[in-house]
Amino acid sequence: MKIFMTGGTGYVGRVVAETLIARGHHVSALARSETGAAQLVALGADAVSGDLTHVESYRHVVRGADAIVHLGFDYRTAAETDRLSIDGFLEATEDRESHLVYTSGMWVVGDTGGATVGDDASTDHPAEIVAWRSDHERRFLAGHGAGRTASVVRPGHVYGRGGGLTARMFATAVRSGEAEFVGEGSAFWSNIHVDDLARLYAAVVEAGDGGVYQAVDGTPERTAIVAEAASRAAGAEGRTRSVPLDQARQKMGAFADAMCLDQKLSAPRARSLGWEPEYVSFTSSADVAFAEWDAARSR
Repeated sequence: MKIFMTGGTGYVGRVVAETLIARGHHVSALARSETGAAQLVALGADAVSGDLTHVESYRHVVRGADAIVHLGFDYRTAAETDRLSIDGFLEATEDRESHLVYTSGMWVVGDTGGATVGDDASTDHPAEIVAWRSDHERRFLAGHGAGRTASVVRPGHVYGRGGGLTARMFATAVRSGEAEFVGEGSAFWSNIHVDDLARLYAAVVEAGDGGVYQAVDGTPERTAIVAEAASRAAGAEGRTRSVPLDQARQKMGAFADAMCLDQKLSAPRARSLGWEPEYVSFTSSADVAFAEWDAARSR
């Protein structure tokens, strides 16, 4: 397939591009700089010079693609840039068959209150930091029909290959001998290794079906347990330290509250594609994740 990607030079996007190429697809990806373009070419992708905020810079590639995978994200103008991109994709594919894949995230579901929720989870009460994303999901999914399919992927807490929120736990464990986490530690996180996430993106693209796919390993774990596993993997013997939520808010704002959401998510539609995570939980994969983090910081 001819696949156009945004965010191909990002943490998740690089692995998704690598996975799609390994499966025999032709990938073109947006690059804002010469450095980004070189990274894409090194992966085996075609670099498309442009910017998320300027739809005209990549419209011609969108129109020639069988599938579009939107992973691009600009933290400075997140909601505005995302809306421009969605509108651009919908307009450019209005009169042709294509499969659009939008990246959302688990925080759009909000706190699940101890219940396990599947792909049909409500997005009426998202975390404050991504409050705009519920509307964007709905707008994107409304583009389904007349030969065009629209899918939404909602990754859980992504880890592996040196990135993700657990990277901070590894860093603090190495630096101070205690893996830090925010809040009381009783909230459940639903996690996924970036390699498993990339394989799911490939499965969604290849299936060509619309709808929502939650991307989690299916083993929610309490934040304190995640931090303890990270600490042990980093050689800190399971020692952890809680950063009070009020204190964390002073540095992180609404991001701190999102980190304390109690979220138990499942992924039935992903599994219906034949996808199964190779990393079944963070605690059982912490040693591998630490080795990846340690290798990444040495580069």
